[in-house]
Amino acid sequence: MKYQPSRDIPLAVRELKDLSPSKIVLWILNKRNDERTSQSVTMWFKEHPEIYDELAKEIIQGAPTERQAVDVGLFENGAFREIPSVKLWVRDLTNSNAKEATIDHFTRTLKRVCKGEVQKDVVIENWSWKHPDRLTLEDAKDFIFQVKSRKLRSREWRLVLRNFLRSKGLVLKKSDISGELEEDAGKYATLRVTPEKRDAIFRFLEARNHEAYLISYFGYTTAARLTAALTAESQNLDHLDRVLYVFEKAVTGKAKKRVKKYLTNTLYEQIKDRQGRIFNIEADELNGLLREAYKEIIPEIADMIPMPFHFWRHLFAQDMLRASHWNYALVAEIGNWSVEALRKYYGAPTEEDRVQFVKETLPKLEAQIALPLEVEA
Repeated sequence: MKYQPSRDIPLAVRELKDLSPSKIVLWILNKRNDERTSQSVTMWFKEHPEIYDELAKEIIQGAPTERQAVDVGLFENGAFREIPSVKLWVRDLTNSNAKEATIDHFTRTLKRVCKGEVQKDVVIENWSWKHPDRLTLEDAKDFIFQVKSRKLRSREWRLVLRNFLRSKGLVLKKSDISGELEEDAGKYATLRVTPEKRDAIFRFLEARNHEAYLISYFGYTTAARLTAALTAESQNLDHLDRVLYVFEKAVTGKAKKRVKKYLTNTLYEQIKDRQGRIFNIEADELNGLLREAYKEIIPEIADMIPMPFHFWRHLFAQDMLRASHWNYALVAEIGNWSVEALRKYYGAPTEEDRVQFVKETLPKLEAQIALPLEVEA
């Protein structure tokens, strides 16, 4: 494991129960096979006085260790939301008109960071549990490093951590924690399944949980994002035009806007009499079922799908672009993309696509041409 001062120095202090730089550098050499000077540890302490004071309190005064202080029921039931920093964060999110499903997702994501859980049931080795009140920018950077080192997508983690740290009053630079798209944007442009396998996934979901099937059908036929689908409400259903309005992030990713989703007759008949939340399922249960379905039906690409529900939005774009003969402007309007993002993520028509389009379209144009009368010789 590569040496990281913000992780390893506090870890060494807690294991050694000693603040001696000479002992800490020996620990680093033994544990990380990295030779450091005592002066480098001293300088790190000077640059992080708050962490030094916390460690000194733990070691010198015999206060509980970080994990002991965090371990007592902090992550159980509703206790996490009652922590002062989290409570203020939830207040700020609520005041910014964030939906409860979004707030719940954000707080659960932060909880996983504090526990060092990069994936379900996968915890970072030697990660000391973090108390949200004392979560630092360095902690956040360490966690993101761990996510990236496992070749996992990090943007969702980055967005949540950036939002939380800012709510604590930290002024962040772009170089600290960026909210930009992953470097591999466009990597999944060819990730697509046949209609037969798509329908097999729907049948798999219907057999296990009707709500999982219904919201997935909605996701595929409208390109709705997960948060928008989970927070869809009956009061925003237009029965006359059979349209459901949802709230999604704008193209810039900064503000939410009201987006129109056209419903198929089948979907409308299923949800027209519902009250309150349209889809009665939570994100964790839905994503778990989707992961099962993908591993069962499309194992060849299951591990390539970064976000289970977002796969439906992706498939919508793939299928709609082909159905519209790659009309980026039209599909972008329908799915709430920018044309640039649509091109970046979903590629372009192949030479075979272009040839097929010309062969199908030219005869239609030719039939509409009023040819001039023949001129007598």
